[in-house]
Amino acid sequence: MRPGPAPGTERVAPTAVLDKFYDAEMRYIAAGGARGGASFDEMAACLHPQAVMHMGPSVPFPGDWAGIDGVERFFAVLSETWSSMVITDVTYFSREDGVAISMRVALTSRATGQTAHARLAQFITFDAGLIRDFTVFYLDPLRLNEVVGATEGVRQ
Repeated sequence: MRPGPAPGTERVAPTAVLDKFYDAEMRYIAAGGARGGASFDEMAACLHPQAVMHMGPSVPFPGDWAGIDGVERFFAVLSETWSSMVITDVTYFSREDGVAISMRVALTSRATGQTAHARLAQFITFDAGLIRDFTVFYLDPLRLNEVVGATEGVRQ
């Protein structure tokens, strides 16, 4: 019988980390995020201390959100924007140090009550088994702005 890895050194597959992260994300949004008193701890446990979230300039929450505190601020903004988030049809294209992801989301706006059904892709890298870098692309970012009631950048 071959011995297994030493306790505490087991390697967790990136997709398992992401499944845990996405489940926690949906609960965080449903609980109202930071404003609703939701804990960010479950998501933070999946993040590298130097994690960065990159969002494009035409989404309602643009910019680079750096460090665990920055990513937590991003999710506070996200939870103020959406009252619910349902993630479906997740497909992982996995390598040892990173994952490309295709998914669908249903996002309901707190401001308007409307729901956006969106497709998106994420490119995520890992360091020491933790999420280090997110780059997120929405297929139709202008639709997100329409649903939240934003006027800048929205189709005319």
